[in-house]
Amino acid sequence: MLRNIRRLSVILTAAALLAGFAPSPAGADDPPPAARTAGAPAASTAEAGNPIVEGWYADPDVAVYGDRFWIYPTTSRRYSEQTFMDAFSSTDMVNWTKHPKVLDIADVSWAEYALWAPAPVFRDGKYYLYFAANDIQSDSELGGIGVAVADRPEGPYKDAIGGPLVSRFHNGAQPIDQDVFIDDDGQAYMYYGGWGHANVVKLNPDMTSLGTFSDGSTYKEITPENYVEGSYMFKRDGTYYMMWSEGGWTGPDYSVSYAMSDSPTGPFKKIDRVLAQDPAVARGSGHNSVVNVPGTDIWYIVYHRRPLSETDGNHRALAYDRIDFNSDGTIRPVTMKVNDNFDDGNAVGWRTYGDADWTPKGSAYSAASSSAGLALQDTNFSDLVYEADVTLRHARSEAGLAFRVTQPGTGTEGFHGYYADLGPNGLVLGKATGDERTPLATARLKAAVGTKHRVRIEATGSSVKVYVDDMTKPRISTTDTAFVSGANGVHVTRLSSDTGPAAPSRPLARFDNVSIRSNVFSLEAADAPNRFVRHAWSRGRVDADVTPHADMRWKVVPGLADPSAVSLESVNFPGHFLRQQGGEVWIGARTDDAAYRADATWRRVPGLSDPSLMSFESYSAPGRYLRHRDDALLYVENVGAADRPEATFRVR
Repeated sequence: MLRNIRRLSVILTAAALLAGFAPSPAGADDPPPAARTAGAPAASTAEAGNPIVEGWYADPDVAVYGDRFWIYPTTSRRYSEQTFMDAFSSTDMVNWTKHPKVLDIADVSWAEYALWAPAPVFRDGKYYLYFAANDIQSDSELGGIGVAVADRPEGPYKDAIGGPLVSRFHNGAQPIDQDVFIDDDGQAYMYYGGWGHANVVKLNPDMTSLGTFSDGSTYKEITPENYVEGSYMFKRDGTYYMMWSEGGWTGPDYSVSYAMSDSPTGPFKKIDRVLAQDPAVARGSGHNSVVNVPGTDIWYIVYHRRPLSETDGNHRALAYDRIDFNSDGTIRPVTMKVNDNFDDGNAVGWRTYGDADWTPKGSAYSAASSSAGLALQDTNFSDLVYEADVTLRHARSEAGLAFRVTQPGTGTEGFHGYYADLGPNGLVLGKATGDERTPLATARLKAAVGTKHRVRIEATGSSVKVYVDDMTKPRISTTDTAFVSGANGVHVTRLSSDTGPAAPSRPLARFDNVSIRSNVFSLEAADAPNRFVRHAWSRGRVDADVTPHADMRWKVVPGLADPSAVSLESVNFPGHFLRQQGGEVWIGARTDDAAYRADATWRRVPGLSDPSLMSFESYSAPGRYLRHRDDALLYVENVGAADRPEATFRVR
């Protein structure tokens, strides 16, 4: 990757591509430019879906060579089968091309198995790939960290020196999990280590031998608190960030923490954990790298994680999510998001049931069936907000969203859980037990064939709201306690009388722009990017630096005074709600007082300055809106046109 955000000319090349200009010829230290990029991604996550590629992979490292992003991962198999490494490349971080066996153990004479954690870097016309092999347990064994070299990013890479570059334990560090970083002055460093110890070494300009520090030493220990393995280094705005993995690699506690320093050799004092498991999304999230979109301040963390239903330790998959920084340079905790717009033309991560023929095409997920079908994400949400575009393609079909799903595949298209369907009779919210359906509530809706409808489910405890197209007023609002948590998916049912084993399969529905998340949000001021609604000393504020991070996280629940509206509960102080009082905004502990409940209830409306965003109107004082003025959070009436951006918020 641009590991020192790597070479100024590479940055300028990418920036020129993004601006629509042809790149300049590459210099001696720069990768030759490839085909023009499709554009810089600027998303909150992998919008085309995590995992990003098919197959079991781990320990990804990222490079930017010319206009192309490259991911080099470990092949996640049994040790004896880890004998090669694949790579993936993309111009847009959406569509990935697989490059098989860029490094094969047949080209490393001293390696036998356990090829781990490739680290790519380009220098002086050559592409280098550092790797660990043989998982040595003592200095008496052959193995450690090696280096391979190639003339192209896709290889083939060949062993560069005929043996390990680091073959012994130094300072207690097992020679694995290396990362290579080239600083702005051209000095290359390698960070590595397992068994709870981390070292940094200097690489000589030849990139295949080790240098020494000013005190004559070669191996400098830099072990931060709770370090286990997976060293990673990047630089932003003159600050060095060291990241590492904690916990056991097969356990749910596997996670990523970080430190900051003004020197590439530390000291590195742990600041916080930045990426951890989410029991609703994935476990074992760790061993990461970081990529900066050249010419921007857009950053992503690329990592592996284990799908919730997988128990095999080697069943790990590649994912990426956005990294956001506070103004002081600290990193906000990363949220693993669940989105899929199918722009990559695949449905990696979806599992199907029933007789439907599911096909990702035309940037959507289409279903054809003679009877019924179900497709699920491997998630386990309880309280959630679930949105997707639903388009009926047959006059005698029903299609929609399924949530809190368990026991899929019980029957033709059966499952246990809730569904919200569009059909010829309008909108129906119901619950399923196998193939048995029980409607809970219905609403009139003209769901014309070929018309795309945006459907949103908000489920909090027993409260379930269903929105269609109009996201400010629910079409259905009811309560039910049958199902507490489960997977999320999409499903179709054919209502035609000729359904049966001999009936032909017909197109029934298509789905797009799937987004699933918990009902916990941050609210970013529309006119002040990177400034968020938070509470401090019981007062509502809008600030850039929020410590602890939970002070800017809000659980959106049914309105205390009116369940069709919303209330905002503090994540850091459960039972405390954002409320208006005397022209200002506070948080306070919930009481049974009717006035408190009304003051802590808000109606969501389209953003006053941008209808695609959101504003909050006071329930107890209609016509007054949540608004910030500088750092203060207020509620005011008669918001003028010039002030509307201050009363408009972006959900993050």
